[in-house]
Order: sequence, then structure tokens, then C-alpha cells
Amino acid sequence: MMKTETMYTKHALRTIILRFDRQKKAPAFETLALRYFQELHDRTLQLKQQVLRGRRAAFPFTLLIEDVEELLEQAESMLQQLSVMLPEHREKQTVEEQLRKLLHDIPQQQGEFVQDLIRETQQFYQYDSDLQQYEQWMEETAFPQFHQVFQRYQECAIDIVSFDRDLEDFKGVLGAVKRQEEKYFDSMNELIERYDDLNQQIADFFDKVADFDPGLVP
Repeated sequence: MMKTETMYTKHALRTIILRFDRQKKAPAFETLALRYFQELHDRTLQLKQQVLRGRRAAFPFTLLIEDVEELLEQAESMLQQLSVMLPEHREKQTVEEQLRKLLHDIPQQQGEFVQDLIRETQQFYQYDSDLQQYEQWMEETAFPQFHQVFQRYQECAIDIVSFDRDLEDFKGVLGAVKRQEEKYFDSMNELIERYDDLNQQIADFFDKVADFDPGLVP
């Protein structure tokens, strides 16, 4: 009679629950597959942590970009006012001073976070590189080894039904990580595109101001 034992392996990603026939000695290919199964959890947890950290870090940049966009909108409005004012208009000097201040504040405020944004973008690109290595390792190393266990299950100490069930449970957790990852990619891609657009708008606006009155540009 087969004597089975259920083993619970606690992991920060999820608890691994597998049954084994203790009357059998695990062959080398099974031992390697289980080592890869543990490593799969380690690697997935690392990606999950990177995704969650990245999502938390990305959000404040959206607010910082919005602040600069608001300043740029105010500056554009003031330039429009100046463009229709007569030289003798009594408010012309006040509007010019306000515009000069905005032209000073816009690059200053932008400069307060741009280096942090560059670092965060570099980490995002690094995550994409790490992800490709992870997926390649799963496809070329881990899952082919798992397939051997399914093909030669009669030689194994592990209960193949429990391994199949636990692998499917892992895939469910991986699916949740992937959904978080998709949100991370969406938010970072949108952030990068939005900042690039803003940067171009600022450059174009400063050129426009210089064409209107070079003395206004700091």
C-alpha cells in the first residue's frame, strides 16, 4: 500500500502543498523539477515585488507632471494676453512679470523630479529585461523539467495529482501578478509618453516666447 505524506512549504508568494510516496526514492529528474518549482516561486515573488514597488513609485510622478502642465497652461494664457495688449496697457508690465516668474518656475519645478523620473524609467526598462529572462527560463528550463515529471510520473515519489493541482494553483497566483504587471506597464508607458509630450510642449513654448519678446526668457 502506498504510504503518502503531505508536505506544506511556506513561501512568501504562496504555500506549496505536495504529497509524496515515502516508500519511493525520488529520481534525479524529479528532485531537479522540485528545485525548479521552488525557484519559480522565488523568481515570481521577486517580479511581484518589483511590480508593486514600481506601481507605488510611478503614481507621484503623475501629480508632479500635472503641476508643471498647470504652470505651462497659465503661462500660455498670459502670453496670449500679452499678444493682444497695446504697449500702453496699464496691466502689461504686471502680466510680463507674472509670465517671467512662470518661465522661471516651470523648468525649476520640472528639474526637481526629472532625475528621479529618469531613475524610475531605468528601473522600468530593467524590469522588462528581467521579465524576458524569467519567461525564457520558464519556457526553456523549468516547464520542460516539470513535463518530465508528468511523463514519467510512475517513477516519481511525488503524487502527480497533487503536483498538477499545485502547479495550477501557482498559475492562478502568477495570473494575478501578470494583471498587476500589465497595470505597471500601462502606467509607466503613459507616464513616459506624457512627460515626453510635456517636455516638447515646454521647449516649443519657450521658443514661442523668445520669438514674441526675447527679453521675457530667463
